Amino acid sequence: PDYMRFTTDNTLNRYDILGQNLNSNYQLGDLNLGFFATLNNSRSKAHQIGQITFNADAYPSNSYSESNHDKYRLETISPYVDWKLDSLGKKVTVNYNYIHVIDKINQNFDSSTAHNFSNSNNDYCYIVNTLSADLNLPFTWLNFELGGKYSHFRTNNVSEFGSRNGFLYKETVTAFYADVNRMFGSFYAKAGLRYEHTNDDGITLEGLSVSNKYDHWFPFAEISYNPSDNHSFALSYSKRIDRPSMNDMNPTRVFRNTYTYTEGNDRLTPSVMDNLEFNYVFKGNFSFNLYYYHTSDAIQNLTQVVDDLFTKYSPKNCLTINTFGTDASYNFSFGKFNLYSSVSMFYVKAKSYVDELDDKDLRSLNTSFSANLSYRYKVLNFYANYYHVLPGIEESFHTGNIDCVGLGCKIDIIKNKLLLNIQAQDIFSGTKSNNRTEYKDYVFRNRINNDNTSFRVGLTYNFGKQKAKKADINISNNETNRLPDIKK
Repeated sequence: PDYMRFTTDNTLNRYDILGQNLNSNYQLGDLNLGFFATLNNSRSKAHQIGQITFNADAYPSNSYSESNHDKYRLETISPYVDWKLDSLGKKVTVNYNYIHVIDKINQNFDSSTAHNFSNSNNDYCYIVNTLSADLNLPFTWLNFELGGKYSHFRTNNVSEFGSRNGFLYKETVTAFYADVNRMFGSFYAKAGLRYEHTNDDGITLEGLSVSNKYDHWFPFAEISYNPSDNHSFALSYSKRIDRPSMNDMNPTRVFRNTYTYTEGNDRLTPSVMDNLEFNYVFKGNFSFNLYYYHTSDAIQNLTQVVDDLFTKYSPKNCLTINTFGTDASYNFSFGKFNLYSSVSMFYVKAKSYVDELDDKDLRSLNTSFSANLSYRYKVLNFYANYYHVLPGIEESFHTGNIDCVGLGCKIDIIKNKLLLNIQAQDIFSGTKSNNRTEYKDYVFRNRINNDNTSFRVGLTYNFGKQKAKKADINISNNETNRLPDIKK
């Protein structure tokens, strides 16, 4: 029978976060040796109370409560060697990255009808090792860049809620790239190709296994024209990849609360994007951008009602998305004031190729704008920021209005040494979410008052000589983007 189900949740979260970063480098002739290191610890507590009801008494209502304790730890270390080969700029850079994440979550449930268990324990462990090497070979007639990267992911996830579930997963990605570039008077041109080979294997505690191998080629090209210091034009094309997160790949059941759980999908494949962009910059202050993005095999978390009681979220490759858009920004200074403003507008059209997701209304014009105003007086720097997002579509979600106001002040207590930052964000509680997704058999709506109003105080001290030469090293730790965040 047709019915409406109403779920109301109230959640109180508390986060205690300690983050530490360390970097160092040493110049030894033409060799530059150094490392970057990070250690982040987080402890969070959450308490949720809620009620689920049905219209016309289709099913009995039920109240529930849930408490959550989460311990999170992130460790990274990235040593590197940068070797200059000659005075023309030829150099070799070798970098190793180690990432270790531990996430332990304990949940306690209180509900009369939902479960035959009263608590759950989730232990997640992620280890990532990467090794990369890059060779820059500039010549008077042409510049070459060559490189490669090897990445190895290893995860061990265990969940216990009445029974024990787990998932072991390994993934290796081997990549090579080559590109050439050259200046032609006021013109600059660059073209290249990147190859990636992926091999992954996973197995659950129940013995179900998955194994995949696939290859991708990613061409890219760019041409820019700078007729004067006031004008700059650029046109570029690139093919990119967006790999699923480790959480999305985990097929074990993880409860968000008493009546909501997620199940990952170890059959997911990466999304591939074709990007075409045009950019114009005037005097370094005004920027205008036009773009077209085509995304195939886009991943979407689909919602499913199970046994008329539980809400299940599970990711699936299910969308093809075409996006046409434009961005514009302007930076303006007058006296001690500085104003940076931007606006973004894009049209998105998505096509579903799974039966459960209805795509007849997955098209929309999306608009957002923001402004940041700052004022400097001696050692004080006051600032205010605002952004607003109009209703639109994000993947398969119809979204509502969102706005946010922030105020803050930075105080340079000891010149370039000790900095105090005081910040208040979302002062008027405008980051409320109103979303809608239409499926074949039902419509899913949610209204979330995120209550992101926050007040933060930060103190930064810089050690060492202020005139020390900084190393021109770009170390990427983008593998952390696929791992659980410190604040979930």
